[in-house]
Amino acid sequence: MTRWTVAVFEFQRYFKWKQELVSVGLMLLTVGIMSVWPAIKGWVDQDYKVALVSELAAPKVPGYAISQIRPDATDNARAGLGEVWDLLVVVDGAELKLVAQKSASWQDKLTPELQRWLQQQLIAGLPLDPAQKAVVQRLPKAEFEFLQQDNREESKQQKLLGGGILILLSVGVFSGFGFMFTAITSEKQQRVTEQLLTLITPSQWIDGKILGISLFCLKTMLTTGLFAFVVMQAIRMMSGKDLFALPLQPLPIVLTLVFVALGLLLINSFMAGFAATIDDPNHSSRSVVMFLPSLPLFLVFSAMDNTEGALMQFLSWFPLTSYAAMPMRLASTSVAWWEWLGALLVLLAFLYWARAAAARIFELGIRMYGKEPDWSELLRSFFLSSGKAIR
Repeated sequence: MTRWTVAVFEFQRYFKWKQELVSVGLMLLTVGIMSVWPAIKGWVDQDYKVALVSELAAPKVPGYAISQIRPDATDNARAGLGEVWDLLVVVDGAELKLVAQKSASWQDKLTPELQRWLQQQLIAGLPLDPAQKAVVQRLPKAEFEFLQQDNREESKQQKLLGGGILILLSVGVFSGFGFMFTAITSEKQQRVTEQLLTLITPSQWIDGKILGISLFCLKTMLTTGLFAFVVMQAIRMMSGKDLFALPLQPLPIVLTLVFVALGLLLINSFMAGFAATIDDPNHSSRSVVMFLPSLPLFLVFSAMDNTEGALMQFLSWFPLTSYAAMPMRLASTSVAWWEWLGALLVLLAFLYWARAAAARIFELGIRMYGKEPDWSELLRSFFLSSGKAIR
């Protein structure tokens, strides 16, 4: 019960209902603004006026009012740039000559449209029959045949989902780093530890901290993911595209949450133990070591382009990386039941050992003031039992 009391305190220490309600309000406001943004943009932005000197039919490009003028009116149009016209386009054979008063970003959007239009017009003027013109204009068709039933579009969405999981896990890892480092070092500097150790054991204290901050990190990941998903849907609405449907199934969702939660517990165990050995965070050279838990994420990120490869399979079994690699495999490809079950058991066993090692380091460092334990003491505490490590 004492461990859970500490966990609830650590969770509520950073969880504020008002902040959460403000975040939800901002999310809804963002969705509302982005939903009506196309209408606002169309009302505020006026079409750019383009003078086209050509005998060919003028193209229709949204956001641009393209008007054809006679060749003898070219000089007048040139003189009216900046006032009457925004751009002058002269078609000279197979080339486009564009004249503007100054460079602008909207010109980069219009230029390829005009290039494609002129290319189509030139192809249409060639002495080719309709079938030949179609061959010239159309890219060769590429069609995949999969021996196993698969959906290529769904596969792309799964890879996108896997990348999103890795990004959210990075959010959780660095959130845990900030909260754990701040909480333990500040309590140690304020000498709160002496009072707490008269009420609870170091093991109960570190367990409560790990559990409470890990739950808050998981909450941060979920709310960040929800906000990003809502924003992405709003952007698709603005673009006139269909809403994005996540290719999710119940079992991969549950397994992903389990692996991520265990990974946060593992990382925060390391951070809690090591943060207790830092006496002064402003001058200690050991603070940089707490960034080491982010290294497994970079390893998984480097292999995410081939989730079916041997490297990703190894990383999904290795306990220091399985919490990130296995969710990516579950989101991107089919994983046999014995693989995720075996990786889960290995991760649980390693977490049990790592938590005990972190508790020994925490007990060693939390009682020290004015100095930091040397590396030999840390190694003994990490690999040996408490009675042998602490003298």
